[in-house]
Amino acid sequence: MQNVVDRFEIEELRAEVTDAVMMRDFDRVASLFTPDGTMRWPHIDKEFVGREEIRAGIEWGQGLWEFFVQHVHPASSGSTATPRSGACTSRSSGGCTTAART
Repeated sequence: MQNVVDRFEIEELRAEVTDAVMMRDFDRVASLFTPDGTMRWPHIDKEFVGREEIRAGIEWGQGLWEFFVQHVHPASSGSTATPRSGACTSRSSGGCTTAART
């Protein structure tokens, strides 16, 4: 039963992060991470540690894109959440120009 509860909570957090990013609510995004949390964007070799850096990183990243569509697939192992995400972004009308997985 705990696994079901954990998956529900992970999905709820995933939805909150996705909504905050798509609404460009940078403070809300940062608040969803632990104070020492880390956000990694391996496709561009960027890492943001702590809420202040995460907030600034999200705002910086959003400034690069014309549109942003995000999807996340939650995964859990015990009490640890390891979401796998993808993002489609573009500066042109030609479709996705950047894909990210974490």
